[in-house]
This record gives sequence, structure tokens and C-alpha cells, in this order.
Amino acid sequence: MIFDVVVIGASTAGLYAAELLALSGKKVGLFDRNDKKPDFRTYIITPGFKRIVPDFDSTLIRHETNIIHIQAGLEFRTINLSTPDLTIERGQLIDNFMSRAKMAGVEIYQNSKFVSFDHENNKTKLRIIIGDTEKIIQTKYLIGADGVHSQVRELAGMAAVPKVPLLQAEIELPEGWNPGMTKVWFDVNDSPYFYWLIPDRDNKAVVGLISDPGADIRYLLDSFLKKNSFLPLAYQSGQAGMYIPKTKIESTSGGVKILLVGDAAGQVKVTTVGGTVTGFAGAQAASKAILERKPYQVTLRKVNRELRIHYFIRSLLDKMTNQDYSVLLRGLSPRVQSFLNRYDRDQMRQNFWKLALIQPRYIFLGLKLLLRIAIIGV
Repeated sequence: MIFDVVVIGASTAGLYAAELLALSGKKVGLFDRNDKKPDFRTYIITPGFKRIVPDFDSTLIRHETNIIHIQAGLEFRTINLSTPDLTIERGQLIDNFMSRAKMAGVEIYQNSKFVSFDHENNKTKLRIIIGDTEKIIQTKYLIGADGVHSQVRELAGMAAVPKVPLLQAEIELPEGWNPGMTKVWFDVNDSPYFYWLIPDRDNKAVVGLISDPGADIRYLLDSFLKKNSFLPLAYQSGQAGMYIPKTKIESTSGGVKILLVGDAAGQVKVTTVGGTVTGFAGAQAASKAILERKPYQVTLRKVNRELRIHYFIRSLLDKMTNQDYSVLLRGLSPRVQSFLNRYDRDQMRQNFWKLALIQPRYIFLGLKLLLRIAIIGV
């Protein structure tokens, strides 16, 4: 079996990279472990998704929210969004991009397992088991899009990306709750991240939490649900790969160029642990690197800049106390709220530093947090 490009993993990032390459005339083979529908999981994504995929099928949008309500202790503020966030379901998104990839001419093989690199006569081929049959695959490019437990990353000898668990419960939307409002709660005693409530439809929602590895995330979430009188109907769980600067995301094996995208590459905003938009941007960059024969780090430059600013913000957030979060919210003046209204969470690279000019008290908070990093360490 001979392909110009092989993609391992039918993640949304992998499917989009395969589609772009096939549409540009490349012979693309995509191999994925699963042969069944992915587990149900609700996502919220920024409108930045439409900037990357302008022909996105709008029927996949389950719901829209245009208000974010933020609470820390007794402090709370509201941000109105000029363009709403989108609620989608992961399985439906994958099915849609699977269809798009097939229409573009991608050859898709499910129930497949990438076993090893096969080195012979100074050439490298891929050994893949499809069903019960072992195949030897010849290609020039290999895209690893097989998630946080990437087999491609492991077999290529690249260190694993850090991972964090996430858990969310499906609930009935509380009576009187504005179905256009997402809410976020900060409590560093439970997690350095946050709790959230995201309306999924006019009468349904998900309440979730991201925590550090090793934390009893089920206990934390169940306690939060009970405290707020939310009755869980079902649970959705997963893991996200975390971005770390200078993490290796490309390699070579013989004559095969290896590029990683999505969770396999840790292309995740570590502030919110959202990776859908940045994963699609990574897929674009990988396909451009192959089509234009440019270094991946060059085509990935804008994505990495965005991910690095989120990494810097996360390093500050990790040193914050609940009192600091209260100070942060008190600084959300009408002018700051208006600024955040206009720019979504995937536009931090060019806008984060402007917040200091709009709200000078954030400079003092930032300096205090940097001092903690200098004294305590990251």
C-alpha cells in the first residue's frame, strides 16, 4: 500500500489535515483504531473555529451562548460576547469530518492498529494491522493525530505530552437559568482550573471540571453538583494533552517525515484546556508544511505564538489564590468587559498585553504573581 501521506488517528485534527491534503491532490490513507461511534461528549468552542473552517456545517451547532458569567467567592462579573460561543458534540463533529474526508478522496481504514516502523535497505515503511491482516505501508509523510496516548509519538521516540483529566455531568438546566449564559466558577482549593456550566440546549446543560492528575475529580465534581443542587443524569469524561513550549512534535524515521497534530502534539490552550480550534489550526499548518515543503515549525508559527501566550497566562494562574481571583474580577471594569466582548479566547496572542493598558491594576497583580514564580518556582 503506497500513499503520499498517511494519517494515524481519526481525530478532528487528523481528518481535517487528511481532507486538505487530499483536496490538493495527495493520495492520503487514514488509519484509525476505532470502528464505532466515539463516546458522547459536549464541547464549547469559540467562533474562531469558523475563521479556520469557513465551510463548517452549521447544523452541527447544538446551541449558542453569548454571555459568560464568572464567579470567584462572592465576586462575580458578566461578559457579553459580540459573537456567541458554539456548543457542539464531539461524535457528530467527527462523523461530519469523516464524511468530508471521504468526499475529498481520503482512503479511510478503521479497526486499524499502527504497530511499528519497518526499517529495511535504508528505507522506512509502516507496519499496520487492519482487522486481522498485517500490511506494510509506504509513504513520505506520516501525520500522528492519535490523541493524548499517541502511538505515533511513542514509536517515534518522542516524550509523551502531559495530560489532565476532565469530567462533566449532564444535567437539566436549572429553572430560571438563561439558556444563553455559560457560567465559570474559580476555587483554587479544589482545582487550579475551574468549574463550568454550559447550556447544551434550552433545557439541558453540562457541568464540568478540569483537575490536576491524581486528584479525585469524581469526588470534587459530585460535591460541587450537590452544593449547587444539580442532579447528574450522565457523565462524560476524557483527557487533554497539554501544551509545553519546545515539546517535540516532529521527527524523521528513515525517509518518512513525522508530524504530530491535535492532542498528540499538545496543541491545547492550557488556560481553558480547549484544543478544538488550535487542533484544526495545527492540521492546517501540517498540511501546508507538506504541500509547500516548508518546515513545520515555520507553518506552525502563529499557532505556537497563541499557545505560548496561553502557557504564560497559565503559569500566572497557577500561582493565584482565591483572593487574587476576586481582585481579578473586580478589575473587570465596563471598559475591560467591552474589550473582552470583542475578542475571543483564540485571539490572546495579539490582545493579552492590551489588557494592562486598559486596566493598570492587572499590572500589579501580574508583577505579584511573577514574584511568586521567581521565589517558589513554576
